[in-house]
Amino acid sequence: MPIDPPAARATPASLVLRHAAAVAGVAAAGVAGHLAAGRVNSADIAMLFLLSVLLSALALGFGPALLAACAAALSYNFFFLSPRLTLAIERPADLLTFLVFFAVALSTGWLAGRARDQARWAARRAGHLEALFEASRRLSAAATPAEAARVLADQAAALAGRAAIVLLPEVGSMRLAAGPEGLSDLSEATLAAARQVWDSGLDAEDGSWAMRPLQGVGGQVGVIGLRGPRLPADEEGLLTAVLRQGAVALERASLAAAAAELDGLRRADHLRSALLNSISHDFRTPLATVLGSSTTLLDFEAELKPAVRRDLLESIAQAARRLNRYVGDLLDMSRLEGGALTPRRELTDVRAVLASAVDWLEGRLDGRPIRRDFAERLSRVNADPTLLEQAVLNIIENAAAYSPPGAPIELAVHEDLGHVLIAIEDAGPGIPPEALEQVFDRFRRLNQPTDRGQGLGLGLSIAKGFVEAMGGRIAASSPVADGHGTRILIALPKPHPTPKDLM
Repeated sequence: MPIDPPAARATPASLVLRHAAAVAGVAAAGVAGHLAAGRVNSADIAMLFLLSVLLSALALGFGPALLAACAAALSYNFFFLSPRLTLAIERPADLLTFLVFFAVALSTGWLAGRARDQARWAARRAGHLEALFEASRRLSAAATPAEAARVLADQAAALAGRAAIVLLPEVGSMRLAAGPEGLSDLSEATLAAARQVWDSGLDAEDGSWAMRPLQGVGGQVGVIGLRGPRLPADEEGLLTAVLRQGAVALERASLAAAAAELDGLRRADHLRSALLNSISHDFRTPLATVLGSSTTLLDFEAELKPAVRRDLLESIAQAARRLNRYVGDLLDMSRLEGGALTPRRELTDVRAVLASAVDWLEGRLDGRPIRRDFAERLSRVNADPTLLEQAVLNIIENAAAYSPPGAPIELAVHEDLGHVLIAIEDAGPGIPPEALEQVFDRFRRLNQPTDRGQGLGLGLSIAKGFVEAMGGRIAASSPVADGHGTRILIALPKPHPTPKDLM
């Protein structure tokens, strides 16, 4: 919400009107005194004039109050002291009354006017502080250079009471980053003036806009233009303070954007290195197996016994399956990152999906048994059976890779009021508590010294992507029992929550 501009500086016309109002107030007091003459004494009439002076001081300020005091004293003398309709004073007592009245009127006008002007000055200063606070708050919340430029243009326009534009540098020129609504481009003269300000660091004008540089902590960050001439000195100070804050906000947002870009490049480079390292080893091992076994079959086919040939063929098939799984993981991850994954939603019995995954894994877990704990009655969920099965397969294969040979893998499925819950638990060494939040990161395995045959380190990351694409949640907990073991939990929302009395 834009801030209100500070009170406008007094113009000559407004000064004339204020002094005329003060004289009018004195005239009204004189008319009231004339109507009351004969029923009240002169001291009471003097009070009417003092009242007009006091009201002028409170409503119009110090200068009009002094004019009212002089006008009141002269009017009181001219109309109500003998001889009337002259400025002469006949009696010494009236002279004393006039002098006292004049002194009281001046003192009253001076004190009340000064008090009124001080109060207005304090209110104006409070308004300036509030304006600075509001500008600082909005500029601090700006996360990008474009947002900071837009906020700065709005704040400067609100303070100056005129249109404002903010221009930021680009290669060889300046571009309009923010301005009044409807303004989409600038004239060549305006852009040239902005470029001149950027190059020289000095103010410049092009006939429509008064340009000035935006100076941040580390250097110049942009140019701002205000339509029309410069502001008065008191308002110029407030605007300058806001422009300094805006320049710092622009600088901070630019640095934050650059840091985010560098961080993104660093992460991309890290992932690229991790992927290349993984592929260089995880692909090379099964490829070497395929190459060695196939070469042996080709070179010594006639000399090999059938059992040896079958063993070599099984090695080729196992290596090919591993390669196929790696390629599938990479394709799944590219689909997730590219936003090309659209789950098919249908009512699914999770138990059937889990049973299919267990059947597919039969004979592939190196003797690790799978213990099932399935609820007899289970609500169906809206899910993609293929994605869910692939997610479960990845989690079980990961559990097998990190658990001792022969150790069982626990697979359970139950439900609560609003979700169907899947738990997959292994008996491996577990995950350190500080690493639980990163367990679903891509290539997380590469940060630990583990068997290279365990895969690319994408299995849990893909499982997380598949589960979340279906509207579910996934989490890991470790250790499970006796300081070891890991449990992966999947929660899939039910179409309709089950009433408590039916659970």
